[in-house]
Parts: sequence; C-alpha cells; structure tokens
Amino acid sequence: KNDRLLVMGIKEAELTKYAANAMLATKISFINEIATLCDSLDIDVDEVRKGIGSDKRIGHSFIYPGCGYGGSCFPNDIKALIYTSIEAGIDPVVLKSIEARNAVQKELMVNQVFEKFGNNLSGLKFSVWGLSFKPGTDDTREAPSLTIIEKLISAGAIVHAHDPVAMHEVKKNIPRAWRNKLFFSEDDQY
Repeated sequence: KNDRLLVMGIKEAELTKYAANAMLATKISFINEIATLCDSLDIDVDEVRKGIGSDKRIGHSFIYPGCGYGGSCFPNDIKALIYTSIEAGIDPVVLKSIEARNAVQKELMVNQVFEKFGNNLSGLKFSVWGLSFKPGTDDTREAPSLTIIEKLISAGAIVHAHDPVAMHEVKKNIPRAWRNKLFFSEDDQY
C-alpha cells in the first residue's frame, strides 16, 4: 500500500535504515517491559499483546515478549544512532532506554532462575531451546541465549542446548570456559 521505491539522498537512506530498525527494537523492548509489568500484576501479557496489536496503528508484528533482541542490525543500529545523536549534541534518551531494556531482558530469565534455585547452580541441568537471535537462522551474534548460557554456566549449571539451524555455529565458537558444561542435543551426554 506504500510506495515500493523511494528515492532519497545517501544520508537520508542510511538514517532511514537505522531508524526503521530502532523502531522495531523499540516495539520489542516495549512489549518486554509490559510483560514484566504483567508478571508483577498477575496479568496475561498475551491478552494485552492481542489487544494492543488489534490497533492498526500498532499492529501485531514485533510485539511478542521474549528474552530480548540480538543479531547484527538492531544492536549495532541502536548504538550507531546513540553515537550519532551524542555527536550532534542530542541526548538520545529513548534510544538509550531501548538498549538498557534489552540488556535487562537478557538477564531477566537468569535472575528468575537464581530466585528459584539460588546463585549456586552446581549439579543442576538446564535446557536452552533456540540459540540464534531469531528462529530459522544460524546467526548467533548478540543472541540472548548466549548471555543466558554464559550466566548459567558461570553459576555452575550444566546446559543442554538445541537449535535446528544454529548449533554448528555455536559449536565452532564455544568459549573454553563452557567446555564440559554445554552439551548439544545430538551429543552423547545429552
């Protein structure tokens, strides 16, 4: 329904790309914050999500709560906009909040585990399903799952992981500290 081809200057095109990704990251961060509020008020976030998504101005895309965004575009584009804003003498309050909310979201699940089991997870096993930053890709750059796995292993947990596409990428780049603590679904130890 919109123009399929837009003609603009190089600077405008670059900022358009960054701004579009920032808007999508904003939607993700917003629904994650609403989900946290819903949890504390014993409200079903899925009902709230459906309700706000029915407003055509908002829509249903990018309003599914989860453990944060990752990949190469959203984190880098938010950082680029923050840097550009500061260089231009503007305090990017909203952009910094998006980045901060995403960092909090990546820690939230692990904090819930610590609340339930304590900070020492030695002898406990956890499963992580999904390793890439989004389903159907092998891209694990800034994937929330890797933050979660690192925190669990650092607390002494054993982690079993599965991803239908991204396991080979994670296996190639396993940090030394994760060896003997991270197992994959096809490994014998699973």
